[in-house]
Amino acid sequence: MKLKELPQVMALSTAEKLELIDELWISIEPELEQAEVSEEEKDLLDSRWENFLKNPDSALTLEQVKALLAARRK
Repeated sequence: MKLKELPQVMALSTAEKLELIDELWISIEPELEQAEVSEEEKDLLDSRWENFLKNPDSALTLEQVKALLAARRK
């Protein structure tokens, strides 16, 4: 589902959209609490953590992530 397919949502104010996000999050929270991480996902996380520990300078700062996201929106 794409946001552009929901004109009623697109017409909401920013405050209303944030309220909708909060309502959606609350509605899925019980499912998220019961979700399990697969072995494959655990292995991937372990691998990424090991890579980070070997080379912490390879990680991006929050500011760098924000800049990358901003550049993609242009």
